Amino acid sequence: MKKLFALALVLSMVIGLVPALASGNNVANVFYGGGTPQSGDPALNSASNGSNVIKLSHAGLYGFQWVDGVAGLAPELASGYTLSDDKLTYTFTLREGLKWSDGSDFMVQELADSWKRAASSELGADYGYMFEIIDGYPDNLNIAVDETARTFTVVLKAPAPYFIDLAAFPTFYPVKVANADIEGIWATKPETNIGMGPFRMTAYRVDDVIAFEKNEYYWNADQVKLDGVNAYLAEDNAAILAAYESGAAHFSNSIDPVEFDRINATYPGELTFEALLGTYYILFNVHKDVSPAGKQLTVQEQAKARFALGLMINRQELTQYVTKGGQTPATGFFPAGLADGTNLDVRAAEGYSTWYADTATPAPENPDFTVDQVTAIKTLMELGYAYTGTIEAGDITFTDFPAIEFAFNNSGANAAIIQYVQEIWNRVGITAVINQEAWATLQLKLKEGDAEAARMGWVADFNDTLNFLEIFISASGNNYPRVGRDIGTYTRNSEVTKDAGLGAYWGLEGNQTWADAYDAVVTTVKYTTDATERVQKSIEAENVLMATGGVAPIYYYTNPCMTKPNVEGLIIMNTGDVIWNYVTLK
Repeated sequence: MKKLFALALVLSMVIGLVPALASGNNVANVFYGGGTPQSGDPALNSASNGSNVIKLSHAGLYGFQWVDGVAGLAPELASGYTLSDDKLTYTFTLREGLKWSDGSDFMVQELADSWKRAASSELGADYGYMFEIIDGYPDNLNIAVDETARTFTVVLKAPAPYFIDLAAFPTFYPVKVANADIEGIWATKPETNIGMGPFRMTAYRVDDVIAFEKNEYYWNADQVKLDGVNAYLAEDNAAILAAYESGAAHFSNSIDPVEFDRINATYPGELTFEALLGTYYILFNVHKDVSPAGKQLTVQEQAKARFALGLMINRQELTQYVTKGGQTPATGFFPAGLADGTNLDVRAAEGYSTWYADTATPAPENPDFTVDQVTAIKTLMELGYAYTGTIEAGDITFTDFPAIEFAFNNSGANAAIIQYVQEIWNRVGITAVINQEAWATLQLKLKEGDAEAARMGWVADFNDTLNFLEIFISASGNNYPRVGRDIGTYTRNSEVTKDAGLGAYWGLEGNQTWADAYDAVVTTVKYTTDATERVQKSIEAENVLMATGGVAPIYYYTNPCMTKPNVEGLIIMNTGDVIWNYVTLK
């Protein structure tokens, strides 16, 4: 159905025939991969394509703008802020004359109400934990408003050098709380999706298109040159490319790597690989038992087994021959360039060590294997998995490793990556049963703990180690490996129960729970005022996470983008944000 739609778009220019969609020479047609995100509610969304769509119709205190020819954070709904000497109290001054996209006056109290809703235990938003730095979290945020002075005052529990970055993040955007139901349905309806952004929604069609027209009430409307944006959300890369080649699309960031060479040759200069501050990884649900038949491995042993699965992937080979987008093979979860709170790269800090050291080096035992692959194979041998053959002969085959159910959404290079991983594991007798899911379906499956393994990625919401570490705290809705959650029984050998708190992971001391071993360390990263301690605790937390085997980082992201030559002023940030506010179609 999706492909038929896209082909109809190419052949008949259906975008100009549907009254609800913006049309004309000054309307940008944008194709984002991944399908319709699970939620268009700024407080509930946790998908990158959802964030880019939300940024069309909503805005925050700060946002990405062109400043003296350079794209970066600048005041948006706020005109600026003051910070107390103890760095705990931010007082934002909001612009005069702000209006919602329906023309009604914007009250400062509505911003306070929006933050309280997003942080509330009742809403249970995936990103609700971001508000934890604010005094009174979750249900009594220490914020105050002065409608006359147009000020919004926030009191923090501890200094947060990244707080202005949070003020630019969608979870912190104001919404019409009176319209905003708990389920987020309001965001799918143009009549209730009222925002403060440069555009306003005119149509919402699932797995098809979300359409926007220019918002005349936007505070900076004079600088918005486009009449509208049609955001197409599809998972068929071939159809997306066909739309681009037909001239129907101005931009897309969902491209099959097999097309890179041809695109470069056919459309020189239109394909770029934008560096992203993010990590592509495989996740393993730590509640799914990977013990061999007839034997029960301990929690620590299963962590080692999962880690071995990740170690077996030749990241250099994958990025060179499969993804081909200039990605850097991952050596840990933190991407290069991630700030440690002192404006330095945490990976350059004293004491930082990598987890995948020899992803491309041939092994002395057999050059057809890498050093890391041999380490992985030997680990599984030591854990007691049955096997035939030898490493030296290259015919090593594990005969009792349980099949891994692997879920993925087919956008970008995902299908090719997962097929490569499947082949790597199959080479040593480990079966991956691949299940392709729509993005929204996959997200729901992960949230409910039904996925055993899946592809996932994380691109920084703000440049700080904390943003990568908080994903996996016990309470995080983004903790898809489910470390420290769901105390109960394994799915296989179900008579064996997990130890309380899923503690005692490989590399941890005694019977520590996840809250003891990880949450507490992340809390220190969040609240300490000692810069040296903060860096070292960040490194410690990454080590604890990697030791669980719940995540297997594959590479550090680039963002392959096709952009027509007539698109000028587009902002593409290293956080994955694509900003259309200031685009001109020449």
